[in-house]
Amino acid sequence: MSLIRKCAGHCVLWIMMMGIVVSFSIAADVGTIHGKAVGPDDQGKEGAVVELRNAVTGFLAQVKTGADGSFQFFNVPFNPYLLRVDATSFQTVYKQLEIRSPIPLEIKIALTTTLTESVKVTAEKEAQLETDTSTSHVDIDKSFIAKAPAPIASRAMEQIVTSTPGFAKDENGRFHFQGAHSQNEYVVDGQTISDQTGLTFSNSIDPGIAQAIEVIYGNVPAQFGEKVGAVINLATKSGLGSGGFKGDVLAGGSRFGTYEGGVSTTYGTDTFGLFASFNGSKSDRFLDPVNPANLNNDGDTGRGFVRLDWAPSAENKFRWTMLAGQTKRGVPNTFTQEAAGQDQRVTTKDQNVNFGWQHIHSAKSFLDVDVFGRFSSFRLDPSPNDTPVTAFSDRSLDNYGVNPSMTWIAGVHEFKIGGVFKRIPVDETFEFGLTDPNDNDPVSPDFNPNLAPYDLTRGGTLFQFHGKRTGTYYAGYVQDDIRLKHVTANLGLRYDHNNLPVADSQLEPRLGVAWTLPGERTVLRASYNRVLYTPEYENILFSSSAEAAALVPPAIQATQPLGGGVLAVRSERQNAYDAGFQQAIGKRLRLDIDFWQRQGHFAGDQDQFLNTGIVFPLAFSHGRFHGWNIRLDLAETAGVRGFVSAGHTRAIYGAPPVGGLFLDQGAIGDLTAGEFLIDHDQNLQIQTGWTYDFHKSGFWVGTNARYDSGLVTDTDPATLLADPDNAFAAPFVSVHSGARFDPNRIKARTIWDFSAGFDLDRYKAPITLQVDLLNAFDKEGVYNIESVFGGTHVIPPRTLAARMRYRF
Repeated sequence: MSLIRKCAGHCVLWIMMMGIVVSFSIAADVGTIHGKAVGPDDQGKEGAVVELRNAVTGFLAQVKTGADGSFQFFNVPFNPYLLRVDATSFQTVYKQLEIRSPIPLEIKIALTTTLTESVKVTAEKEAQLETDTSTSHVDIDKSFIAKAPAPIASRAMEQIVTSTPGFAKDENGRFHFQGAHSQNEYVVDGQTISDQTGLTFSNSIDPGIAQAIEVIYGNVPAQFGEKVGAVINLATKSGLGSGGFKGDVLAGGSRFGTYEGGVSTTYGTDTFGLFASFNGSKSDRFLDPVNPANLNNDGDTGRGFVRLDWAPSAENKFRWTMLAGQTKRGVPNTFTQEAAGQDQRVTTKDQNVNFGWQHIHSAKSFLDVDVFGRFSSFRLDPSPNDTPVTAFSDRSLDNYGVNPSMTWIAGVHEFKIGGVFKRIPVDETFEFGLTDPNDNDPVSPDFNPNLAPYDLTRGGTLFQFHGKRTGTYYAGYVQDDIRLKHVTANLGLRYDHNNLPVADSQLEPRLGVAWTLPGERTVLRASYNRVLYTPEYENILFSSSAEAAALVPPAIQATQPLGGGVLAVRSERQNAYDAGFQQAIGKRLRLDIDFWQRQGHFAGDQDQFLNTGIVFPLAFSHGRFHGWNIRLDLAETAGVRGFVSAGHTRAIYGAPPVGGLFLDQGAIGDLTAGEFLIDHDQNLQIQTGWTYDFHKSGFWVGTNARYDSGLVTDTDPATLLADPDNAFAAPFVSVHSGARFDPNRIKARTIWDFSAGFDLDRYKAPITLQVDLLNAFDKEGVYNIESVFGGTHVIPPRTLAARMRYRF
C-alpha cells in the first residue's frame, strides 16, 4: 500500500472517530498575549510597535497595534520575556512578562509623554532568570534552529538536541542522556512520541516545523510519562495571526551526492491559521557507515507536516495536525559483505494525526483533551548474497488514544489534573538464516546448537517468527505549582500502568522547589522524581518470546541468574534526584549547574541480532547513574550570542540481564559477575555554539564545536587488527587497565564546524544563504566499535554544505 493511500486510510479512520468522540487537545507549552496600548486619555493608540523578546533563547516577535490600540502574540513558548512598546511622541515602555499558562495573558500598557514623566528603562537584552520553576531545561528558539549547521537541514533535529548538556552522541542520531539508553521522548503539540524516531528505526522529525524546542532533563512535571529520561517538547509553528499567504522554498546540497529541497507556507487571521511544510532529501552517505569506505549507504527520505488552527471565539480553539514521513535506504555493508554482493534494503513509514479543542472557562481555568494516533512501520528486505546472516523483518508499531486535562488557578496555586489512555497494536514478522559456514561452526568453542537448525550452509531452514498483540498504557496525574514571591514549589503525583509485554504499575511523586535569593540574581532548585520508563517497543514481542528463548545458547539457558533464557522485558523504575542553581553573571550571562543521580531497576538497553542491524530491547537487573551538567548562555551582546554546555555521566549497570534476548555466550562471565560500565558512560562532553551578526548588514558567521571524551568499548587493538572488517578502527581505541570500572574507551575527539550566512532581505531580495563547513579539520574517529549493543560506526568526514531559502 502506498504512503498516500495509507495516510488517506488513517485520515478516514480518524474522521470517523471524530464523529463518536468529542476531541480536545493537550496544548503544547505555549501561551497567548492579548494587550492594549492606551494614552493618558485612556484611548487606544494605533500604530505603536510592540516587540516581545527573550535575549537568551533568541525569541523575537513584533506587531503593530490596531485602530483601538490592541495587539496579540500567538504561540508564545513558556519563558520569561521583555515587552517593549514604541509609539510616536510617547516614552518607550518596557515590561517584564512570564508566560507559564495557555490561559491568555491580558495586559494594558499605559503610554506617557516624554514631557510629563520620566520612565526607568530596563536593559533590553539582559539574560533573564527563570524564577518560577524548579525544572531543569534548555529552550531552543526557531532563530537558533534556522542556523543550525547540518548537511541536511531537515535532518538536523538530533544535532540541535545534543547541544543540551548531558547528551552523549552515538551513531545515526542516537544519543544517550544522563546514562539512559534512548529513554527519551518527543512531545509534539502535546502528542507523546515515545518510540524511536532516529533513521535506524523510523524517520527523523524536521526541526523546521518547530516554533520552539524545550528539552526538559530535571524534575520532569507529572504531566509527562513513558520515557522521561529527557522530554523534547516541540511547539510547532502556527498560522494564527500571520497575515496573507507567505512562505519559503529551500534548496541545499553537500558532499556525497547529498541534496535536499522543501517548501513551507503560512496563512492566518486572528481566528484561522494554516502552516504547512514539505521536504525531501537524498544522499549517498545516508547513515553513519560501518567503515570509512561508506558502502551500500544510499537513501532518500521525505516528510510533510500540516497544522490548522481555528479560534471561532475567545473561549474555544480547535487544532488539527498531520505529520508523515517515509525513508528508503540501504543497510551499510562491511568490507566482507560488500565483496559478497550484499544489498539489503530498509523502508520505514510513519504518520501522526492529532485533533484538538481547547476551551477556556474563565480567566483562571481551561480544559484540554487530545485525540491522537501514530502509525509506523519498518521493513528490512534481504538480498541473495547476504553474509553472515540473511534476515527479513516486517513490523508495525502503532498507538492511539486520548489525553484529557483540566487546569485552574486559585491564588498562588495553579492546579492541573489529567490522564492518558493509549492502545498499542504491535505486529512483528522476523526471519533469519545463517549463510556463513564459519559463523556457527560445530567445532568452534562458541558453537550454539540451538542455531544449527537455521544454518543454511548445512541444510538448515529459515527461522520464522510472527507475533501480534495490542498493549495498553494508561496514567493519571495531579500537580500543583505554587508560586510565592521568592519560592516556587512544583508538586505532582502520577500513576503509570503498562502491560506490554508484562504488567507494571507505579505511583510516582514528582516534587521540586526553587528559591530565588534576595537580589534576584540566584535561583536554587532541588527535586525528587519517581518514574516508570516503558520499554522500547521495537521488536518487543520477539525479544520476550519463547521462540527467542529457544535460540539462546545452552550455557545461558542453564545459568540460573540469566533466568534460564526466558526473560520478558520489564518497564524500568527509577528514583531521580536533582539539585542545582541558576546564576546571573553581570547582565548578559546566565549560568546553570545541575548535579543529578538516578537509581534504576530493570535498566533498559538493546542488543543487535547476529550482525543484522536489527536490534531488540533488553533489561538488566539494575542501574546506577550520576553526574553533572553545566550550561552558560550569553544574551546578545554587540551582535554576539552563544552558549557552552558540558556534562559528565557515570553509567553503571548491574548484571545479569533480566529481560530480552541475549545470545553472546562469550559474555556470560562478565554478565554474571556484577556491576560494569555500560557503553553509555562518558567522562566528559562539551559543546559550544556562537554566532556574530554584523550589525544590520544581514551577514553573520558562526562556529560550533563538540568534544567527546569517548564511550566505553569492550574490544582492543590486537583483536581489531585480526578482523579485516574492523582493523581500520584499531587506532581509535584508548587502552585502559581493563578493570571493571576502567575499561577501554573510544578515542577522544573534538569536531569543529564553521558557518556563514547572508540575509538579502535588507537589500530587497527575499533570499537567505548559508554555507557550513562541517568537521572543518577532517577529524577521523568512530562513535563505537564492535559494540554488542550497536556495532561499529564512523563519524562524518569534512563536508561542505550549502543551502538557500527564497521567501515569498
